[in-house]
Amino acid sequence: MRSEWKQARLGAIAALNQENYSKKDGWKHVNYLDTGNITRGTIDEIVYIDLEKERLPSRARRKVFRNDIVYSTVRPNQEHYGIIKNPVPNMLVSTGFVTISANEEIDPFYLYYFLSQPHITGYLHALAEQRVSTYPAINVSDISDLIVSVPPLMTQKAISDTLSCLDSKIELNNKINENLEALAQAIFKSWFVDFEPFRDGEFIETEHGWIPTGWEITRLGKISQITSGKRPPSKVDLSTYQSNVPIVGASKIMGYTSEALYDEKILVIGRVGTHGVVQRFSSPCWPSDNTLIIKSDFYEFTYQSLRRIDYGFLNRGSTQPLITQTDLKNHIVVLPPLDVLTNFEVLISPLMNALHDNLHQNQILAALRDTLLPKLMSGEIEVPVD
Repeated sequence: MRSEWKQARLGAIAALNQENYSKKDGWKHVNYLDTGNITRGTIDEIVYIDLEKERLPSRARRKVFRNDIVYSTVRPNQEHYGIIKNPVPNMLVSTGFVTISANEEIDPFYLYYFLSQPHITGYLHALAEQRVSTYPAINVSDISDLIVSVPPLMTQKAISDTLSCLDSKIELNNKINENLEALAQAIFKSWFVDFEPFRDGEFIETEHGWIPTGWEITRLGKISQITSGKRPPSKVDLSTYQSNVPIVGASKIMGYTSEALYDEKILVIGRVGTHGVVQRFSSPCWPSDNTLIIKSDFYEFTYQSLRRIDYGFLNRGSTQPLITQTDLKNHIVVLPPLDVLTNFEVLISPLMNALHDNLHQNQILAALRDTLLPKLMSGEIEVPVD
């Protein structure tokens, strides 16, 4: 740490759990964020609650303000935290969060990045695991007692600006991808659900509704090959030089191994456990034994078809959700003629290729951010204050 930097107890430079909601506030609605709905700064869902029609969840209590940091104290898994840059009106977060409001001595984004360092999140996670409890948790005092490295304020802002620049680009790419995904879905619905480009032609009636003449009702297995994943030969949590092939679980990458089960364009969904997440891969990977793998010459049509399935209806598990190969192969699809399928693939592929490029760029940006983070926070790398 540089000589001009000082150290301070977090509780001395920030207020924790500053203000709670009360009925006296007179709010007619609440926007509520629960602990599971934010992951490393990315918010998945904020739930709107009409207080005139619905009861407020008992855990919806903590008020958040602009640039407040929220960190999960309940079942911390080193991921459920973030900074609320622009809170929506009447926003509350769960009492499973500690809210951290930086004072004038500390840049809130610098403090956020300090708390996001792996050795800090790992330390807090380890504290929770050491405690004998049904639900491992950390105390507010655990965060309040953390010792923070505090450089001069201008240096703090230079560090946080450098890291925020990377995160802002990742966030922008994610928004672009949401738009690309929405556009592809809208085109699929227009063509293959509402039949908008084909309404001037003739239609025939089937047991599944009216479809254009020359189209057919068939099963997903006719246009795709569906198999189950396998248990990987080895597994490590983090990618290494020897083990850098992602192990694909039902909804995300679960680790890494040294061999690839597939090195081609495939789609992966959950067989056991989580259902409804459709993952795309075109590079070496190893889908685990709780997944189903789908290959098709009509990759984009199959991908969009998979996204529209009601997986709850397909589930045949009593204690644990389960989907079989046969269930998926027998799923009904409306199949257009080959020329329509080909035209759809040609139209949609560039959109999804752009989406894939953005995801790849985000991986590079996140790796750069994670590499710079500890070096900037320790003063090993100095950023120009100008």
